[in-house]
Amino acid sequence: QKKRALQALISREEHIFPDYVIGDHVRSHLAARVESLAHSEGPVLIIGETGVGKEVLAHAIFRMSHHYKAVFLLLDLLRTRYEQTFQTSRPSNNEDEKDPSAEQMRTFFGSEEHSGNGGPKIQPGYVELTEDGTLLVRGIEQLTADVQDQLLEAMCGEGTYVRYGGSEPHLARVRLIATTELNPSEITRKRHPLLHSLMQRSVVIPPLRKRRREIPVLLKHYISQYCQELRKEIVEIPKETLKTLVTYSWPGNDIELSTTLKRAVLVSEGGVLRPQDIYFDLKRVEGAGKFNLLRFQSVRQAMASPLFPAVFQSAVTPFFFILLVLLFLGPQDPLRNPAALFSWAVGWPVLIAGAFIWSRFWCSLCPIGTLSKLAKKIISLERPFPTALKNRSDLLIAGAVLGIVWFETATGIRDSPLNVGLLLLVMLVSAVTIAVIFERQSWCRYLCGLGGMISVLSKASFVELRADRNVCISQCTSNECYLGTETREGCPFGQVAPKLHSNRFCKLCGICVKNCPHGAVNLNLRVPGREIWEIRHTNTGTAFLIIGMIGGLLSEMAVKMPLYAQLTAYLPFPEILRFTAIFFVVLLTANLMFAVAAAFSHRVFDESFQENYSRYGLALLPIALTGFMAYHLYYLINLGVQLPILVSKNFDFAIFRTLIITVPPSLTHFFQELLIWIGFAWSLMIIYKLGRASHERLSVAVYGIIPHAGSALVLTLCLLESVKFYFYGN
Repeated sequence: QKKRALQALISREEHIFPDYVIGDHVRSHLAARVESLAHSEGPVLIIGETGVGKEVLAHAIFRMSHHYKAVFLLLDLLRTRYEQTFQTSRPSNNEDEKDPSAEQMRTFFGSEEHSGNGGPKIQPGYVELTEDGTLLVRGIEQLTADVQDQLLEAMCGEGTYVRYGGSEPHLARVRLIATTELNPSEITRKRHPLLHSLMQRSVVIPPLRKRRREIPVLLKHYISQYCQELRKEIVEIPKETLKTLVTYSWPGNDIELSTTLKRAVLVSEGGVLRPQDIYFDLKRVEGAGKFNLLRFQSVRQAMASPLFPAVFQSAVTPFFFILLVLLFLGPQDPLRNPAALFSWAVGWPVLIAGAFIWSRFWCSLCPIGTLSKLAKKIISLERPFPTALKNRSDLLIAGAVLGIVWFETATGIRDSPLNVGLLLLVMLVSAVTIAVIFERQSWCRYLCGLGGMISVLSKASFVELRADRNVCISQCTSNECYLGTETREGCPFGQVAPKLHSNRFCKLCGICVKNCPHGAVNLNLRVPGREIWEIRHTNTGTAFLIIGMIGGLLSEMAVKMPLYAQLTAYLPFPEILRFTAIFFVVLLTANLMFAVAAAFSHRVFDESFQENYSRYGLALLPIALTGFMAYHLYYLINLGVQLPILVSKNFDFAIFRTLIITVPPSLTHFFQELLIWIGFAWSLMIIYKLGRASHERLSVAVYGIIPHAGSALVLTLCLLESVKFYFYGN
């Protein structure tokens, strides 16, 4: 009677995911399997990642079985070891702390302690307490191999067990349902004997990222449910919102989807569920490896000041007009035109290095962006940027960036100050036109090739601006960072601060810092490249662009290699078409090589080809960054010296003669090679981190990343050889 009373007290028929709804995959692919297992008597193993609804399925099996009127107990092994029901204090035995088998045996089978005074002291375990009922064990993989062997004997063998410290066998009259987050490939007979034996009686629930087609149906269900619960009404869900939900990787699976949508319904306004209402990754932003610079009052005051970044813009914009005048009216010899010299010797190197040092801050200083913003104050139609183009913004940016790389060599623009001026003028007119017609800064966000290149390279920066999502979700319902205030506009890129997950979409203008009434926005120093290996929003277009940038740089330097002359000698076309052909061949070859690596790797990690290509393509970003740094380092050193020479000759400023320095070519070449090797080592580290995050077993992770490491090495060696031929001949 005491046992039955205790069973009734701790029996749990509710589960941790009451809002879960069974999707099409479970109904169409697993329903028959689940029903068959429910009507059988043996134990069941449910496999799946966190949040896919394993416990819900376990309850369904229990309700369909003939045990549905009996006791149902839950043992959660994923909780802290000493939080379990019958472990009220930590064991003092050091051996127990080293090997948890004894503690786990007590938890499952109970214990007997014999003393000289009277009979044994008996403490029941979960197997005994679940007599004639069902025991759900969450995180069964936490058990040691010895305990799994004992459970296997009790559940599938003789059907008996012995209490820890006892000798008398007891009948195990219990139905075991176990859940695990392990991948089936990680379950071995030696380490997980119980799980291995139950593979024939297992159900595998795929993660939500492999069930993306279910998301629209789940969206309708959760929206309807939470609208009733929160007494809100959602009458419109734009396509952009659905795309935001479908393209996200959902590491928390169905649970994360439901909690995200519940919060979105809560903060939505006007009956429309907008993309900015969707908050992902609700966790602390400033964690290990990050330091918030806005802790310093002087830094926060400077960034919140209305003079930031206006004071810098007011200095850069007049300088831009001076450059334009010199490019059009100055000498057409690039070595005698100070504007052309400045553009190639200082402008490009600072642009590339700046993406690493201060992220995308240059876009806040850009005179083209500043002038288009001023034009917007005169005429502003504020039309929405076309959805079709917005949805393909990654392709637009990729085309613009690769177009600039191609244009630089195909037209020989370095030798023509006039062409440089025309290019800048065309960009200015385009930016002003787009700004006048469309909302926010659509040119900078979706179309600018220079901004697109900086945005991709800035993912490797050690500076980031992020919101503390815990503050946002607990205090904010008005989204001033996106919508703006009565006196200030919202984010020029249309970002909601707590949703910002990449430096690509932030130019550090500080508007969100000024607008946020809760002080939730942080300016963090971080480990360079951290964004790449922690990224959860994989993007095939970005991966293609990064590989394409490396290929474009290789093709740009290939024009001086003997192989280029051999390949193009038989093409009866003008030089611009010859280079264009080689440009696309190199681009496609680089991507094809990486696609072959992804085709092998994705099978090892049991993920889609697209996801593998996207994640590991991003890992090549350091090679792209340092490759462009090495390329422009040569011009910084060898053309940069021409600036003080030119000024001292034309204006007879003696002080500029002291700035003239000469760097030996061998030293320049050494630093170029050093940069490229640093990029390779950096990419290799990121590839390793991605592999370790994909699989617990080191051997499997290494096996899966070898193709990508090989691809990175091939691209690195090609860059080294190209730099040597392009700048130094044989």
